[in-house]
Amino acid sequence: MNINLYRRRRLRSTQAILTRVQIRDLGRKIGYTSFRQSVEFLMDPLNYFKLSKIKMADIHQYLLEQGITQEKCPSTHIRQGDHSRLLISILFPGYPIIKASEHHYRDLRENRSLQAKVTDLAYDQLPTTDKFERLEELFKSSVDWHQRQQDEYTIDIPLKKLNRSIVVEGHASSKLNVRLFLYLWSSEHMAWKPQAFSLSVDGKECITEDQRKLNDYGFSHIDITDASDSILKANRRSTSSISFVFKFEKRPTTHHISVCAVVEKSPEELCSQLYLQTASLYIGQAMESSSKNIPAAQSVQKKVVELLNPLNQNDRLELDKTEKLLLSCAESFLTAWNNPEPEDDDNVEIFTGGEYVSVSDPIMLTRIEHPARCIFCTHNTTFDAKVFFKFQVTSMNWRCPICLVKIRGIQDLYIDYQTKVALQKYPDEERFLLEKDEVYLPIPALDPLPIVNDIPKKRDPVEIISIHDDEEQAAPKRQKTNIDEL
Repeated sequence: MNINLYRRRRLRSTQAILTRVQIRDLGRKIGYTSFRQSVEFLMDPLNYFKLSKIKMADIHQYLLEQGITQEKCPSTHIRQGDHSRLLISILFPGYPIIKASEHHYRDLRENRSLQAKVTDLAYDQLPTTDKFERLEELFKSSVDWHQRQQDEYTIDIPLKKLNRSIVVEGHASSKLNVRLFLYLWSSEHMAWKPQAFSLSVDGKECITEDQRKLNDYGFSHIDITDASDSILKANRRSTSSISFVFKFEKRPTTHHISVCAVVEKSPEELCSQLYLQTASLYIGQAMESSSKNIPAAQSVQKKVVELLNPLNQNDRLELDKTEKLLLSCAESFLTAWNNPEPEDDDNVEIFTGGEYVSVSDPIMLTRIEHPARCIFCTHNTTFDAKVFFKFQVTSMNWRCPICLVKIRGIQDLYIDYQTKVALQKYPDEERFLLEKDEVYLPIPALDPLPIVNDIPKKRDPVEIISIHDDEEQAAPKRQKTNIDEL
């Protein structure tokens, strides 16, 4: 295996911005006496969903005292999962929280712990992409549609159950685009794929062409956010209900109906998440390399906090601010991820000379602004992350537009810092020369051919020599041969 490729994969481990002393102190606050147990619990984002509200408040207060965050501790009215997401975003910047939340939900559902409900639906097994991040289940009901045949099937949902603001309680200034997704379930573990049916709300058909395309791609949800003005205006004080009328060509096998709140991310927000995720790689590498040296770890943590504190939760969704964050982190913590240490002789790569690298996006054929690459790619060329998310975000089969390698999700992508610097340094270049030390240089222009301004001289007149008749007679004539004589 390519040793640089292996290093890129290996260094994508999760690393919290905590020193060893802080890990030991926080471990004691949550009831662990040994340092090993504290590390195993606190360094896994999944475990923060297992904490009670009291312990999460103690951890948050400790982070405020240590100056690690400036986010105020939420009130006790905040949902337990919301506080867990907030702590993960503080301690693991750039980490895709949906991975930890779905893993925690799967553990509760499969293990049937005390926190699990009587019938938990398998949301963690639904086909999805990084564009959608599930937050909370707002409504669930069991139906007997599979037992009776009729023209229409109706279900009434209280409007207060469709209150989208409840999922961002405690974050009044949040800019999250919260949508409401309706699911039909054939069983607790299997969602019914919408096909050959219609859905009307307040007499209005709400299955659009875009919705049908999403279902054709393999998604199982039905977006009901814009189906009615009543849903858009729903709040916790709403007292009325809204009716959903389904029509099927065949008898449905539906046993359960649920509605979930889901965050829908735009291509710009996904690109911002990728910048933040790449910045966290530099931060994690710096924290890991200095973890055994307490003064060095404290110095690195101080620099990390200095870079992250100006960005609140909304700023981390803005592309220009996360772009500046990545450049600052790379300049401060540029380590082995981009400057590999010398390897053994068996693993040394052979460098044959400079390589010409194009900075034209393979999808739109325009100049790249946000150079991205998959960790499994072996080529040096990049593609534009924003364009990639725009065209492939609705598909569940992501592939590199250059080498077609499979991309499992945004966790397999990263922003190429060296290419980003070259694009900013040489804004007019379309191609670069990649040297051995991963430095991009502009291609020197070829010297133009010399232009000769001297006008060529006129040729001398050619002297024409004529052969006179006398000379012509003097020339020996060729004798003709008579064939008969032969």
